[in-house]
Amino acid sequence: MIYVHITPEERAILEAEFKHTEDVEWYRRVKIIALSAQGTPVPTLARLFDRCRATVRTYIQRYNATGLAGLRRQSSPGSPVKIPLTHAEWTELLHRSPCQFEPLQTAARNWTQGLVRQYLRRYHGVAVTQSAISKHLKALGFRWNRGKLTVTSPDPLYTVKRERIEALKKKRWPAP
Repeated sequence: MIYVHITPEERAILEAEFKHTEDVEWYRRVKIIALSAQGTPVPTLARLFDRCRATVRTYIQRYNATGLAGLRRQSSPGSPVKIPLTHAEWTELLHRSPCQFEPLQTAARNWTQGLVRQYLRRYHGVAVTQSAISKHLKALGFRWNRGKLTVTSPDPLYTVKRERIEALKKKRWPAP
């Protein structure tokens, strides 16, 4: 059986952790260590704290190796990758045809999430999953539906003209 062996000083530190913590998960881990030090076997601890035996053993092994620091939660692989495009940049991108971007090497006229993923990797150096793209677009208010024909133009003033038309559509005309 595996147990924790602690000194009286370590026991005092554990008791101080019990009194000052507000995090339930941290309290549970410290309590498992304290009970293990009193001789409570791993199967009993697993049953009492509703944890699998391997988890309890991991807590004990990490405490024995590095003390309380070993019980702290391990850092995750990292936060999700940030996609560096604003709403306006997404609008501009999605109004252009993917075939206009030579490095994508596609003849496609409509964007797919796979093509957006390739675009982000090639032009912005960001590697993301298609689900991350979908979540990001949804958070910005874009709806990803079946592809529709989008009129594009090589005219450099096309964006300005398109914005003028959109503004005119939104403007309310007085009734005759």
